[in-house]
Parts: sequence; C-alpha cells; structure tokens
Amino acid sequence: ARVETRARAELARRLAPVDYAPFEVIEHLAFDDEIEVAADVLANSSRLGTEALVKIASTKSQDHLLAISGRANLPEAVTDVIVDRGEGKVIRRLANNASARFSEAGYSGMVAHAEADEQLIEILGLRIDLPVKFLRDLLRRAKDAVRDRLLAIAPQSVKDEIQRVLSEIAREPQAPVRDFSVA
Repeated sequence: ARVETRARAELARRLAPVDYAPFEVIEHLAFDDEIEVAADVLANSSRLGTEALVKIASTKSQDHLLAISGRANLPEAVTDVIVDRGEGKVIRRLANNASARFSEAGYSGMVAHAEADEQLIEILGLRIDLPVKFLRDLLRRAKDAVRDRLLAIAPQSVKDEIQRVLSEIAREPQAPVRDFSVA
C-alpha cells in the first residue's frame, strides 16, 4: 500500500497474466484508484471473480470500466453495471467485445445508448448474438445512411437478418402525422 504508483503498476503488469498469482495482491491491485496500476489486472487477470468485477465497475472511474469492458468472457452481471454507468467510449468497447454476454436489460440499455451514437449502432448491428427485437429497435432508431453503411459492412448472415428486419419495419403502418397548423 505504501509503494509508489510506478512500482505497483509494474507489479500489476507482471502478475496480471499469471494464473496462480496471489489472490489478495491481485484484488488489491484491481481496486487501486490509479488506472495505471489497475488496468492490466482488470483486463487480463483470471484471478478476479464476477463479484469483485461488479464491485469495481460499480464504484471506480470510467477508465476502470474501459479496462474491464475489453475483458474476455464478461458475465451478464458485470456488463449490466457497465451499461448502466459507462459513457460512450466504454459502451462502444463493450459492444465490440464479442465474448461479452448481455442480459435483456443490458441489450436494452445499449440500444438506448445507440440512439445518439451512430458508431454504436453499427457495432451493435454487427453483433451476431443481438436478439431480433433489439435489432428491430436499433434499426428503427438508425438513420438511412447508418442503415446503408451497416448493410455494406455486415457479413452475409447478419446482412440477411438486417434486410428481413428492415422489410418488416417498412411494412409497419406509419404513425399518423399530427397537424398543428390550426394551433
């Protein structure tokens, strides 16, 4: 605890990939307020469990969330916290993490974040595991230019699903346009 930041960061860098690193030391490094110390452990250590990751994601900075969001095989409990607390860069990195798992609430939160973020719409649209109801909601919110870009870069299996959803959206009755001219 009394060691300077640079030395703690070096220790974290060396211990993060070690499968049998001392648990207490790893946890102490992961909870460090200095992101230089915590980043490698948060991103790479197999010694951190879901409970510790949830606690860190609930209390630490956006930089800590960014480090966690790139981690392999993130469970739903962790991604839910990140979606709730994360800002744009964090959410985009989490959406790009193919091995992260999301709950219904997590997907819903990410789609809500995508409303103001065209890049996130593209990232989410390319996720193979995105449920159809969220893809439909995402494509409804997307501008035509974003839909076109998504169709241009999507692999064939995802492209077919996007085309099918866009066809369904086109067949839906449009909400009547309200006339406020009298008011």
